[in-house]
Amino acid sequence: MWKPMIDAAVVRERIAGEIGPVAAWEAVTEGENSQAYRAVADGRDIVVRVNLRREGFDLDAWASRLDHGIRVPDVLAIGALDGAWFCVSTRLAGSRLCDLDLPAAEAAAPAVAETLRRIHDVPVAAGGYGGIDPVTGSGRAPSWASAVAWGVPESWSEIADQADRAFLEELAASVLAEVRTLPDFDRLLHGDFTGDNLIVGEDGGIGVIDWETAMVGDPLWDVAYQLFWSRVMANMVPQARAAAAGATLEGLDRIRCYMLVTGLRSASFYLGQTRTPALDLMIDMLRGMPKAPATVADFLPDAA
Repeated sequence: MWKPMIDAAVVRERIAGEIGPVAAWEAVTEGENSQAYRAVADGRDIVVRVNLRREGFDLDAWASRLDHGIRVPDVLAIGALDGAWFCVSTRLAGSRLCDLDLPAAEAAAPAVAETLRRIHDVPVAAGGYGGIDPVTGSGRAPSWASAVAWGVPESWSEIADQADRAFLEELAASVLAEVRTLPDFDRLLHGDFTGDNLIVGEDGGIGVIDWETAMVGDPLWDVAYQLFWSRVMANMVPQARAAAAGATLEGLDRIRCYMLVTGLRSASFYLGQTRTPALDLMIDMLRGMPKAPATVADFLPDAA
């Protein structure tokens, strides 16, 4: 089980004991691995999440302390709850980018791209790459290449279809060989810069939530991640196009490499969860990736 299933009344009672009386309690759209609620406490709108893992909450708290001029929720409390963990944070006013229609997503795209640029300009602690330790602020991996290689299996023996298995194993071997040649980069990355984690305020400002996959590495990773998921999420196309606008020809190979890594990691995840339709989709997306992109536009879904 990836998501806790704790009764809402138990969660509410625990939160009230931690921060005081709460009102207007209601369930909201949950994450893939967490329960989620919104409420009002001490006159402030808050969000309560419950997860089996604490580390993502600690990284949210770490991100809220950064001096980066980006809207990030304040973390008010983190604690244990019936074998799981809860996090109470302030609620950013606005709408999730993924809930906007396409014209609204188009209008928000320049501000979204500027917000990503600001994230990439935030100074990070010296030493380490990949996933960030919320205590030290430095990456956990010894090199950017080793961080990128994480989660990409060499063997796909659990794939029943022989053609799909051979395709994934050949692709993984090729991608991992390319990954080993990557130099080190030391910029702050969000790691999951999708419409689910972006809040568009009424003033057009962009808030950023869910820092669990924050990393130290190559800014093109965040660009590639958006391009990959824009191929199945139509309202991400505007933000992906805006983020990729400054990409140079020299960066196309790295973007393609990171997109393939994202697809291989996702295929491995869905294989472990026996989500056959999602796994089939990942394989189809990987097969459809351009082999020799001439421009960054070749990565967008209208070129697929």
